[in-house]
Order: sequence, then C-alpha cells, then structure tokens
Amino acid sequence: VTYESVIEPLERLEADEFMAVQSCVFPSLVNPARDVRDASVKAEKMFEAYNAKCRLREDVYRVVKAYAEKKEDLPPETLRFVNHLVRDYERLGLHLAPEMRSEVDKIKKTIGELCITFQKNLAQLNEVLLFNEDELAGLPITFVKNLEKGKHGKLKLPLDARYYFPVMQNCKVGSTRKALAVAYDKRCIAENLPIFHNVVKLRHRLARLLGYPNHVEYVTSSRMAKSFTNVKNFLLSLSAKMSSVAAAELNKLRALKKAEEGGEEFGMEDLLYYMHRVEELEFQAITEKIREYFPVEVVTNGLFQIYQELFGISFWLIFEERGAWDPDVRLFAVSDTDAKKTIGYFYLDIYHRDGKYSHACVCPLQPSSTRSGQLPVAAMLANFRRGHAALLSYPEVETFFHEFGHVASTCAIPFALPFLNMFILQMHHICSRPSFARFSGLRVEDDFVEAPSKMLEKWCSEKSSLKRMSGFYKDTREPVPDSFCELLVRKKKTHAGLLTKRQILLALFDLIVHSSDQFDTVSVLEQLHTQVMEGIPMLEGTDLSASFTHLMGGYDGTYYSYLWNQVLSEDMFESGFAGEVSNFSAGKEFRDKVLVPGASKDAAELVHGFLGREPSLSAFVKSRGLK
Repeated sequence: VTYESVIEPLERLEADEFMAVQSCVFPSLVNPARDVRDASVKAEKMFEAYNAKCRLREDVYRVVKAYAEKKEDLPPETLRFVNHLVRDYERLGLHLAPEMRSEVDKIKKTIGELCITFQKNLAQLNEVLLFNEDELAGLPITFVKNLEKGKHGKLKLPLDARYYFPVMQNCKVGSTRKALAVAYDKRCIAENLPIFHNVVKLRHRLARLLGYPNHVEYVTSSRMAKSFTNVKNFLLSLSAKMSSVAAAELNKLRALKKAEEGGEEFGMEDLLYYMHRVEELEFQAITEKIREYFPVEVVTNGLFQIYQELFGISFWLIFEERGAWDPDVRLFAVSDTDAKKTIGYFYLDIYHRDGKYSHACVCPLQPSSTRSGQLPVAAMLANFRRGHAALLSYPEVETFFHEFGHVASTCAIPFALPFLNMFILQMHHICSRPSFARFSGLRVEDDFVEAPSKMLEKWCSEKSSLKRMSGFYKDTREPVPDSFCELLVRKKKTHAGLLTKRQILLALFDLIVHSSDQFDTVSVLEQLHTQVMEGIPMLEGTDLSASFTHLMGGYDGTYYSYLWNQVLSEDMFESGFAGEVSNFSAGKEFRDKVLVPGASKDAAELVHGFLGREPSLSAFVKSRGLK
C-alpha cells in the first residue's frame, strides 16, 4: 500500500471524472436541441447511479485507510487530501460493522423517499381560499382579473408563493392578509407534519450510528462552524446585537399601520405589507427609474473593469458567434496581469433562448489542479432579453456581480443565485490554484462558499463602482445619479434588522429540532417568536415545519449558513475595502489569501489569514443600521 498505488490513482480519477461528467451533464442546461438535453439528463442519472456505487466501495476505503494509518510525512495539502478521503468514506458509514452499515443505508433510503414525498405533497397542493373582490383591495387589477372564480362568484386564491407574496405585500385588507398567512403556514400539516418528525428522528438515529451526538454535530463537523455550540452562540449573539435595530424598525411599521388601519396590534400578517408600504413611500421613484441606468452590456463592461483592476487579472475575448453551443456565447481567457500567464477560461451565455436553463447560475466545467496541469473553466448563464428589454433591475445587477465572483471560484454544481453575484462566483473558480482538483474553487465548506461572493456584492452599494457599471440607456455616457446611489444604499438597510431576525428564528428552529429526537415543533416556534421576533406573536394554529422545504431539501442543520456567510462577507469587506473599494493591494491580498487556496485549507484559516484576527459580528450589525 503506497501513495503511488492507492492515492495517486484516486487523485487522477477525480480530476478526469469531473470533466467527463460535466461534459455530459452541462448540455441539459444550454443545448438548443431537445434530444441532446434529454440525453444529457439521462446521462446525469447514469453518472449519479455510478457514483453512488463508487462512494460505497469498501475495498477502496480499506486500502485508503491502511495508507492513511501509515502516517507518512506528506506535504500539508497532500495530507489534507488523504484525510478528506478517509473522512468522506467514514461519513458514509464504511467503517461500521456490516449490520450497522445496512441500517445506515436503509435509513438514508427512507429519508430520501420521505423528503421526496414531503416536497411532492406541497407541489401537488390544490387548496384555495375564496375572497370577494373588495377583500383584495390594493392588488393590481390584472392580478385580480386573472384569478379564477369559485362558488358564489368569489375569487380563488391558490396557496402557493406566486399568489401569496403579491397579496401579503399589496393587499390593504388586514383580515385577508391574516386569513392567507394562517392558511399558508398551515399547508399540508396533516400530511407533512408526521413526515417532518419522522425524518428528523431518522437523521438523529443516523448521526448516532455514525458516531455523532446529533444531526447538527454530524453536519457542522465538516463545515467551518464545526459544532452545535458555535452555531448556537453565533445566532444568539447576532440576535441580541440586532434587537435595537429590529425594534426601531418595528416601531416605525406599527406607527404606519396605526395611521392607515388603526389599532395597536401588529402581527406576522402585517410584516410584509408594511415593509412594502415603506418601500413604496420612500423608494418608489428609484424602483421605477433605476433599471434605465443598467443596460446589460454597460453593466458587463463595468463589471469586467472592476474585477480586472481589483484582482490584477485581464479578460481576453477568444471567440464570438462560433465554436460554442450557441452563437450568443462568448469565451474569455483570464490571465494574471503581472505574470502575463493564462490562469483560466470562462463562457458568458447571458441572453434568453428557448430550452435554456431558466435561472442565472454558474457552472464549473473543469476544476483547477496544478498537479495535473488543469486550468479552471466555468460558464455563467443568465436569461436577459435583447434590445430595450435588456435593462437590469438593481437586484439583477447584484446577482450578476455575485455569480461572476463564483466563476473566480466554482467547481461542482450550478449555483442559481443573484447576475453581479454570478461574476464573483466565476472569479472564485478561476483564481483558485490548488494542487488537487478536489480542492478547486467552490469546494470550500458550505458555510463559507458564499462569503467571497457576498463580500464582492458590496461593490454594488458603492457610488464609484455603481457609476462605472451604469449608463442611461438613451445616452450611456450618463451614469446613475448620485441621488439614486444614495437611495439604493439606504434602501438596502431598510428592514435589515427584522429580516435578519426572521432568518435567525428559522436557523434556531433548524438547530433545535436537529439536535435532539425529542421536540415539539409548535412549542419551539412559539418560544422562538417570543425570544427573537421583538414581540410579534406566532400566528395561532400554524406550524411552518410542515412547509419548511429547506429542511427537506439539503439545508437540514445548515440553515444558519445564510447568515454565517453574510457576517463573514461584511467583516472581510470592512477589514480590507471600507472607504476604498479600488484598493488594489487589498484586492491582491484577498485573491492570494482567500481565492487562490480554494479548499486546500480550512475556511477558518483563509479568513484569519486575510483578517489577521478571528471574525467579528461588528461589521455586519453596523452595515444593518446599528449606530
């Protein structure tokens, strides 16, 4: 058992396999031919079945474990590669006795089936509420006219998000909002509540079989947070620090409700409506006009300039309208400006066409590996319209910036996230230079993967960068006005306290139920509302666990990671770029210390290396309005 006979073949296999899989799977997202997309989907299912068998190869685990136990003197990244191989096999239960492994496999299969049923129950729900037209006052006429009619001429309002959010944000009638809010948070209680309890208990049993106290400890042990205690302390500390901001916001909403509807009570059914009312009253002008300053090509050019300067890299157009899967696709090479050396490639496929994946995302096509001589390749997809319609809303600009940041770092799956954001994702992929393909780009811990791209979103809140990537569509030499920039920044802080509190509530609920097999969901939610939501009571008779799809779709035990990533992003920005977003030296340091290593080091080490200290909550709470 030697490195050359055991580890090196697995290293080469991982590097080669990723490209083979992506070349077969990626066409399902972009190819204009239906038969090619269908074949790609079929290939993906075959690869998934193949990989499932490979991951459970006990013979491979035994020789990897035998080599690891020799404890040879290896370079740090090589040792990390070996340790991660062992860790991943053992997290699947390959170290257990046969009867225990059999139980592990059975539990996993049952959990998978139950989660599918949970999601299917919600997807197939056809329950509606009936309202008179005057009970829907405040909603757009077109919205109301498109509703089907039910008994006695009343209008049918289905219980799904396409109808829920417009009503909760726009309906002036408090009783309607409350009826809908209660019904929405009671969806599928009879069918899904038993499933939820069963799945959570099975996860607890599975964690115990694998040697962990509970499911949260199992999940977090391979992430940056490391433990239940660290996550709990993080959420409770953040909640305490955000209380004054959230309370001030709530007082403002209460006063507005009293002025418009009368009465002192303020419930969860009022939250979205009065948040939206504040935005209408204070930011209506900017909401309607801002799109005119963000033509997609102007945003793209400005974004390119910012990234090139910040990270000391250059983009070169290799081809246009030939050689790719569609004439609209452009391929760029990325080079290090100082070294004059190509470090990666990315495709830009940003315009709508039939049959294309309908969301914005980044797809890693080839991982970075210095040992195998592989350069990273990624593709960024969006669905912008051409011509006058190719004007971006401000959230779309943020998404573009975020996703492109992942290109500088992606490496595994499509990330459907906000356009500026996509650019950041690309940069994380392209800039990473690990020795092993396994550690390329976005293979970092899940509770850190969004932090670099969330940090780079901050450029969308800075006047200097907003002006560089904007231009009035009739005369692109005219950037977005200063007054608009100031309103955009102020709007981002609006209701940040209450929105953060809501996320804390959901994250704590996830944490509590996944740390034990003895819990009562309603009691937990009631206590959290009292503890976290500044006096806004839980809606009577509801239980959102029956429709909390995140916990049945891969975020179980990790819902905290949304806030964890945001806190890290604000801390890194404040430390390196506050007041000077064109700080090239800080950009170079961020690239070298955070992006280049990829997942070859623990995320905690990357963050500490850039900050020079342990992370802090201060920058986050300051950015959310705490004086």
